[in-house]
Amino acid sequence: MPNRNSIERSANFGYYADILWCCVPLMVMACFYYGPRPLLLMLTGLFTAYVCDCLAAPLHGPNYRPHEPSSEAFAALIVLMMPAAVPYGVVIAAVIMAVLIKETFGGEGHYPFHPAAVGVAVAALSWPGEVFRYPAPGTVLPLWDVPEEALSAGMNAALSGGGLPSDTTMNLFTGAVAGPLGTGAILVILACALFLLVRGHLQLSTLLPYLIVCIAVPWLLPQLNDLPAFSLPWEYMRQRVYLEKYIILGGSMLFGGIFLACEPVTQPARLSSRIIYGLLLGVAATVFRYNTVYETGICFALLIVGAFPEWLDRVARRAERMRFRKKEEKRRANRAKPEAI
Repeated sequence: MPNRNSIERSANFGYYADILWCCVPLMVMACFYYGPRPLLLMLTGLFTAYVCDCLAAPLHGPNYRPHEPSSEAFAALIVLMMPAAVPYGVVIAAVIMAVLIKETFGGEGHYPFHPAAVGVAVAALSWPGEVFRYPAPGTVLPLWDVPEEALSAGMNAALSGGGLPSDTTMNLFTGAVAGPLGTGAILVILACALFLLVRGHLQLSTLLPYLIVCIAVPWLLPQLNDLPAFSLPWEYMRQRVYLEKYIILGGSMLFGGIFLACEPVTQPARLSSRIIYGLLLGVAATVFRYNTVYETGICFALLIVGAFPEWLDRVARRAERMRFRKKEEKRRANRAKPEAI
């Protein structure tokens, strides 16, 4: 006889648990470069998410018990998109906003916007000086106050200004670049992507269109000061290749596509809708990369494109019904035809 007191796991329990497991190697890399401060930031974010879930539990009714780690997963992603020198209060505020936006729309499985993207976006607009200035990797940071002179802008500041960063390819692969805690170690991110793909959590129908747009637009319309405003795609190949290297391996393009864009609640449910969603997300992310210095512009892109998934699914369902109706009408017309003698 089943135990009435047992907690039934949500449909996306496995996804959020695997996201948390993926955050472990990224956090190890962050501690390797900056010391124990990133770990303390992560513990602060996770504890804040847990407390917020406990405080929000009465809103769901007297018999409600939390049964999914989505808030903790969102908190972990928020910390990984922050600099190692970010104040603890900024992390707490971002996590509170993420849980608040989740609960405002009814809790896990109902929110239209990615809660982690909301938390990062609110923190970025409220404290841009703390969120978009990064310490040099290899610097063991103090646990509390980090000196302002030890911080610098990220790679997107150079890219949006028409220049190229000076980081080597090996540094880009290993994460030895000034940027958010978890978005730089490309080799680790790719390993996490393979893990999520094997586990069935990575929707290529969303990820591939997003990556195609993010890569194709800079190749066709490179924003470089030493190139003319308009040039053919096969001209200035060397400069285009260097630009693509920093776009693909730097910033948060891969991190956002793998950990944010493929979130099961916010992305559309149908194949055709996911393809369009990925294309729109790639366009929005590219616009933010071209026009802002934000390393995590993918979060703002998600807030804009997050208004479309439900509408895309409705259009896809309507199109499927129309195709089915036409097939039925054609089948009935064929049956009504008199048989040839």
